Amino acid sequence: MIVINVLPGGQPHLPARIKAIDLDTRVALSFDTALVLNTPAAERAGLKSFPLIGKGKFENAMIPGGEARFRWNLFGVTPAGAAKGTVPVVWVDKAVAADADGVLPASVIKADRIIFDLGPQAPAAKVRTILRKSGGSVLMKTRIGDETINVALELNSPDTVMNARAAAALAGAGLVKRAGDVGFWRPFPGVSLPFERMVPTAGAAILGLPLVRPAVRITEAQAREIDSRARAGTSTASDDDDAITVTASRKRGRDPWILIGRDVLNQCSRIVFDRPGKAWVLTCAF
Repeated sequence: MIVINVLPGGQPHLPARIKAIDLDTRVALSFDTALVLNTPAAERAGLKSFPLIGKGKFENAMIPGGEARFRWNLFGVTPAGAAKGTVPVVWVDKAVAADADGVLPASVIKADRIIFDLGPQAPAAKVRTILRKSGGSVLMKTRIGDETINVALELNSPDTVMNARAAAALAGAGLVKRAGDVGFWRPFPGVSLPFERMVPTAGAAILGLPLVRPAVRITEAQAREIDSRARAGTSTASDDDDAITVTASRKRGRDPWILIGRDVLNQCSRIVFDRPGKAWVLTCAF
C-alpha cells in the first residue's frame, strides 16, 4: 500500500528513481502504461531510446504546435515506497508537465492499493466503489443510450470534460444541456482546447459521481460561432474528432469519453486505486 498526501488544491507527486536518478513525478489517475517525461529529465537520467524503433513523430492537437518528436525505451523505475518495475518510458520534445519532471500513471506503480489522501473527511462523506474495466486499467465504463462511454478520474483537470459523442449521449438522456459559454481545457503546458460549458439537470450523475461543471470539447470554429469574442485556442483539424459526433461523410467521432475533474473530486477526501478489487474507491461528501 502507498499513501500519497495531496495538499489542498495541489497535485499528487511521488519521487521515482530511474538509472540512479531521482525524478519528481506527478501521478496521473486518468491514463495507463507509460511514464512520460520532459526531455530535460530524460537527458539528466541519461536515457537512450531503442535502436531504430525507439524514436518517431506524432501529431495531436493536445501537443503545443500540433506535433512532437518522441523517444522511448523500457527501463526499471522505482517509485518511492514501491517495488521496482520495468516500465515503458517516453520522452518528447515538448513539455508534458510544468510542475514535475514527468507524469507517472497510477496503474504502473507496483502496489495493491494506492491511496490519494486529499484532506480531512467531511462528516457526511460516503464510500463509493466503482469497478474498473480490468485490474490494470484506470478506466471505468458506463452505458448511456446506445453509447458505451469510457470514464476516467483526473485531479489535474479543473473541469469535467468530455467529447462530443459522450455529450450527445448525456443530452439525449436528459442529463445535460448546452449552455452557450466557451471555455478552455489545458491538459498540458502550452495547450488550450476550446470547450462549451453544459448545465446538468438536478441530480445528474455518472457512475454515482455528480455532474458539477461539465464541458464538451468543440472546434475553434464552433467556439467562434458561440462567442465571436472567444480568443483562439491551440487546437487544429487533427483534434476535431473529439468535437464532432458524425461528419458529413458519416465518419463517427472518437469513441466517447468523460474525464471527471476537480470540480467533482474536490468533494472527496480519499481516492483509492484498488488493484485486487479492480475498482476505484472514493470517499466523498456528495
